[in-house]
Amino acid sequence: MLRFLLILLLSSNILSAEKVNESVLNQLSNMIMSDPATQALIVSHKGNIILEQYGNGYSKTDFVTSQSIAKAFYAVLFGVAIEKGLLDDLDQPISDYLPEWKNDKRGEITIRNLLEMKSGLYRSESWNEEMFLSRNNLDFALSVELVKEPGEIFEYNNVNTALLGPVIEKIYNASPHEVLKKEILNPLEITEYGLWKDHALNDITFHGIDLAPLDFIKFGQLYAQKGSWEGKQLVNKAFMEQSMQPISEGPGELYGMHTSIRKMSENKRLLVKEGFNGQYLFVIPEENLVAVKFTKYLHNRENGYVISLGPMDYLLWLPFSWLKAIGEAFAGDGESDPEESDGSINMPATMSVKDKFNCPNTTTDKCPPVQRMQDLVFGLTDLSPNQE
Repeated sequence: MLRFLLILLLSSNILSAEKVNESVLNQLSNMIMSDPATQALIVSHKGNIILEQYGNGYSKTDFVTSQSIAKAFYAVLFGVAIEKGLLDDLDQPISDYLPEWKNDKRGEITIRNLLEMKSGLYRSESWNEEMFLSRNNLDFALSVELVKEPGEIFEYNNVNTALLGPVIEKIYNASPHEVLKKEILNPLEITEYGLWKDHALNDITFHGIDLAPLDFIKFGQLYAQKGSWEGKQLVNKAFMEQSMQPISEGPGELYGMHTSIRKMSENKRLLVKEGFNGQYLFVIPEENLVAVKFTKYLHNRENGYVISLGPMDYLLWLPFSWLKAIGEAFAGDGESDPEESDGSINMPATMSVKDKFNCPNTTTDKCPPVQRMQDLVFGLTDLSPNQE
């Protein structure tokens, strides 16, 4: 860990002698940092930070929010459970952990089905984002109907990860947040964090982890090292390897277990954890390369980490598309000071900032800026002839 602490003390942009394609690195930096919505861009190669940049007014200690990148944090807890002998295999039906579904067809869904996004549960056009605005996210998830046979069709669905929460709680006999802190954050020496709860004080597992950007690099490094950290296997190696393998095919991506594989060649692959409104964690495990890119995040830590929708609480009967538009209006233009917030609306939102690397209602294969960004990250270790 001393090595990582020394890295954190360095603030210059390009710090490592490890070889990457400098031209591609500069192109990536220029592309991302030219967007005023960017809060942080960091690239690590072989454990060394080679690029570290922040938007105007931001520093390495300012939190960013995960959005859906959080899903991977909770997914790896099943690999931890296997490593600790708390879970035999992933093919156990979730009825073993959800008494509400004991005599329900939905109880036949397995842990593996949830991790592979093959539950067969109903998914709205917004991937059940409506759950975010529900007062009780768990009640929402438990109310979703089964519309397809479990294990057959890949469909990215926020409900799948929400349902992992109570399963984690039963396996570990502790809340998902407490398990995450003990099994992942503490070993990675991540001491500053914000973990969000919903109105009903359920631990949120499908989004809602606030960290310093460099701490997301640590989590990506855990993937690059197949679950090992400082000589200790935190997450079962076979679980990590399987999670990073293409199991299903979706629009613009291959998918493993809560891991998107966006690009592949004969000798490497690009793993992507993506969050709403332009949050990205990239890993090329074969090259031990990790990169993160986050948009500006405005949240006053003093307001805590329980979601409150303020005046919108009285509007939850409106259609979701209307609520989303109202939320963007309340969130402002992305340039206001979070210290001035009155706390009436408290949520992990970056939606006020119009990030150019976010193409609403489209898949990544139809979003040229995202494709370009992914191409550049994937090309970082392709050296030009004069660098070899």
